[in-house]
Amino acid sequence: GRHRARAAWLIESTTPINTEQFEAIREMAAEAGVTVEARDDQADLAALRTGASGVGILAGLSILAMTVGLIRSEAEGDLRTLTATGATSRIRRTLTAATAGSLALLGAVLGTGVAYLGFVAGNRSDLAALAPIPILHLLVIVIGLPVIASGAGWLFAGRQPSSLSRQPIE
Repeated sequence: GRHRARAAWLIESTTPINTEQFEAIREMAAEAGVTVEARDDQADLAALRTGASGVGILAGLSILAMTVGLIRSEAEGDLRTLTATGATSRIRRTLTAATAGSLALLGAVLGTGVAYLGFVAGNRSDLAALAPIPILHLLVIVIGLPVIASGAGWLFAGRQPSSLSRQPIE
């Protein structure tokens, strides 16, 4: 018949186990006829975290490009007026770069904040799961995304509106 038997033990450590300690534990376990396995969950997350950050930045830049494009198309009359009154391409580039950078900063701060609020809400009984905080990745997202967006806005803006002499027919 069937009977219950203990198949494994799970032991958690509050501090990392070094190589010497693990070898001593492995020898004691071998003498008792069992095997020991050690795992650090955070070590495998670095590549995943970096990939997710990169994908998030690319998605943010894509959405931002569409948003800035829509804003510029809506403000085309204003750009024509600015150009007609003597605004240089540098001014038009600065307006687009400032718009893109501001929207990117707002999106990065709100997105990161909401993600952490959701994570805290989901793990409120074990807030230690938040550690270690990926500061480098967060800085790349919150600072890098607006800088990249501003740079792209500066590079891709500034061309003169297509028709200065006539208003578009609506």
